[in-house]
Amino acid sequence: MRAALVVLSVMVACTPAPPVRAPQPELTEAQQPPMTAPVVVREAAGGSDIAPGGMVTSAQNTNVELASLWQDHRVVLVFYRGHWCPYCQHQLDDLNKHFGDFEQKGATIVAVSVDSIADQQKMSQKFGLRFQLYSDPQLAVITKFGVDDYAAGISRPAVFVIEKGGTIAYKRVGDRPDDRPTTDEILAAIH
Repeated sequence: MRAALVVLSVMVACTPAPPVRAPQPELTEAQQPPMTAPVVVREAAGGSDIAPGGMVTSAQNTNVELASLWQDHRVVLVFYRGHWCPYCQHQLDDLNKHFGDFEQKGATIVAVSVDSIADQQKMSQKFGLRFQLYSDPQLAVITKFGVDDYAAGISRPAVFVIEKGGTIAYKRVGDRPDDRPTTDEILAAIH
């Protein structure tokens, strides 16, 4: 009995503490993600929802300001949980299979997660991705878009269609790992 208590005491003492994360920044009401069905964002009288920028890192280890991507092009911005997520793998593979359809609609696909550069490279090679993966390990951009699962340290599944200049034309933020739009839904949202 005494030996069991000693073993239990050692196990408890050696158990690592959960990681300490900085407090989540306050989001404005406009930045709060929807928790229901897809939301199509329309320009409001006197204003519009503009996509926030932010620095991310490419699989080639280059820093990129995201807002520069939609300065002159329409962008389909996909936030995914990580390379280990089977739903994310399926979604990115399916988007890649329809890459030409997005090109015909004048849209560039980019995807962001907290994955390391090495994990991005593996994912890109595994599926032969023709679009760029970006890393946001500190959740800075992910949080700006209001799609963070801060407790887990990852992004929630989300898709934004951002028009040339930065206006958000469509967004959908999932509340479960499998809650994400189909490729056909995303293509239909591009006008």
